[in-house]
Amino acid sequence: MLRLSLIIVLATTPSLAQTTTPPSHTPPLRKSDDRWLDQVAILQNRARQILKAELSREIDPKCDPGKLSNADFGNCFAADEASTERNYRAFAQILEASLAIKQPDVDAKIFPAAKHFAAGEIAWRTYVDKTCAALGDTYDGGSGAPSAMTGCQQQLTQQHMKDLNEIFLKQFEVAK
Repeated sequence: MLRLSLIIVLATTPSLAQTTTPPSHTPPLRKSDDRWLDQVAILQNRARQILKAELSREIDPKCDPGKLSNADFGNCFAADEASTERNYRAFAQILEASLAIKQPDVDAKIFPAAKHFAAGEIAWRTYVDKTCAALGDTYDGGSGAPSAMTGCQQQLTQQHMKDLNEIFLKQFEVAK
């Protein structure tokens, strides 16, 4: 599903003009060569919008644990976490697409940042799964385990989105 979404994001992004001349013979960037920079800025701004929307979202007021059974609260809380997961996937896909855009004067043999980013996200997902499973184990099979694990996944996902923002969006803001 992640690959399909990335393909859709990349397919809707205009393709970049890649030069076939060696980097040492590439003419200096002209204003017309800044299309790649515009594409990066558009994608990064979209990622920022998704992050802002996620962090400003509040759990549905109907998800009041005092008024719902444990099962109903768990279902409500899981639906909220699913929204976080959708926002994370969209955020990460757009961020990865922005990292895949190459400058016109960069050698095509240079390893794309997007490949390492994707591997990092896979490792991060494993970390979340194992960490939250360990938290669930502390409940010894009790009924609070699913909600605790869901909360763990949501909290770690939101923090990860903030971390990615600091690393890739704030540090490398595209200035125009």
